[in-house]
Amino acid sequence: MNIRLTDPTFTLFVLQRASGALLALLLLVHLVTIIYAVQGGLTVAEIVDRVRGNMFWIVFYAAFGLTAAVHATIGLRKILTELFSINHRIIDLLITVYLIGAFWLCTEAISAIW
Repeated sequence: MNIRLTDPTFTLFVLQRASGALLALLLLVHLVTIIYAVQGGLTVAEIVDRVRGNMFWIVFYAAFGLTAAVHATIGLRKILTELFSINHRIIDLLITVYLIGAFWLCTEAISAIW
């Protein structure tokens, strides 16, 4: 099997793996932080108050949301291309709309804690 580094499929493959690795790290930090905060007796409202306006956590959760959106979009594209034998341009259009929606939801979530 010959793989060309300029092949879009290869690029998506690498991006899927890289986003998965980053997502695993971000998820670990998120879970450890939440478990630590809850065991310390903090409520959800108190956690949100501490996160609100904190630039580190805003950047962290923006990276978390955007990474999750990219990772899910690439995976969904792969599933759709394997399941349906329709024009890939149609699938790419649907995936682009999905990605825009996911990015929009991410920005809404970030603005809620800003």
